[in-house]
Amino acid sequence: MKNVLLVFGGKSYEHDISVVTALQIFNRTKLDDYKLNLIYLTQDNRFYFYLKDSPILTDFKDSEVKNKRKFKELFFISGENGKLFIKTAFGLKHFLTSNLAIMACHGGDGENGKLVSRLEMFGIYSSAGSFDGLAVSMNKFLFKNTMKGIGVPVVNGFLISRNEFECESAHVREKIKKFGFPVILKINNGGSSIGVFIANNFNEFQNCLQNAFEFDEFVLVEKFLEGCREFNVAILGNLNSYDISEIDEPIKNHELLSFADKYLSSKSSKSMKFGNKSLASQKRNLPANVDNQLKRKIKTIASRVFETLNLSGVIRIDFLYDEKTKKVYVCEVNAIPGSLGFYFFSRGTVLLNSFVSKLINIAEKKQNSLTQVKSDFVTNIF
Repeated sequence: MKNVLLVFGGKSYEHDISVVTALQIFNRTKLDDYKLNLIYLTQDNRFYFYLKDSPILTDFKDSEVKNKRKFKELFFISGENGKLFIKTAFGLKHFLTSNLAIMACHGGDGENGKLVSRLEMFGIYSSAGSFDGLAVSMNKFLFKNTMKGIGVPVVNGFLISRNEFECESAHVREKIKKFGFPVILKINNGGSSIGVFIANNFNEFQNCLQNAFEFDEFVLVEKFLEGCREFNVAILGNLNSYDISEIDEPIKNHELLSFADKYLSSKSSKSMKFGNKSLASQKRNLPANVDNQLKRKIKTIASRVFETLNLSGVIRIDFLYDEKTKKVYVCEVNAIPGSLGFYFFSRGTVLLNSFVSKLINIAEKKQNSLTQVKSDFVTNIF
């Protein structure tokens, strides 16, 4: 039986949602050929192995992680062999070997490619996409310009840095005056609708910027398209073979789809379920009520995004649709969505065990592909 690491947590605003995702998978999956191992990444980027068989959410509070009856701190050393070590009174001791991982870290270094790259340096290959694809997906402004480069429609916008805001207020005022209101502000590297604001005038704009810069040093400013429908679509697979889900239309309680809409619409996070009622049973129309022409258009754009960024595993792509102009805009990619987007593929055709097995298979194919790439070259320089 092969060991597979289920990696979650990490330094991110979405840390707690990542814990929920991992426990949803671990507590509901039974695999014949693979053993899932919970690898928890703390907010200060320390790796821990969870020792028990039945984890609960409260086990992953900071105070509990220091409990040696439940956790062992892990260390990666000695190159590309997938070996993990623990510290003992006699030094480091080999504890576990695994070359495969399912990435369940939302946001932060878990989703921007840094963690994927770090694990690959030690011979551990994950279900998530390539380092550069993840990096572009996480950076909203870089993603927007990449989409422009391949001819995919995006909403007009520009980037403001914290330094620009603090030192050149006149310059910022002139910039937004030419751009016009209303606008939507988003932190450039973030998710779960954290650090997202709408401004209708310059005073609101300044206040929103000040709030947004508490979460990131760069803020993306875009035209706010009022009355547009929001659609999501998920893709499961890799470049060689992938499935595109039905189109989802989330139902909002506010002008913006908020963190509360996504995760807190039930009595507590403890009630979150895995499946069609994923993540606090967020209200949605899945499949969305759209005609075949619009459906084909959204799925065609989704394929282009997925292939251009060399993504893999399961991803979610968010769209805006202007019914007046009949124009579709791609907004952003969530490369590691909440509950890993299982609800997109769970409508009676794909069971959870099969879904997790597919993610493991994607990691195995990545391992086979990358280990065949020649990485050494004899130069005879010295």
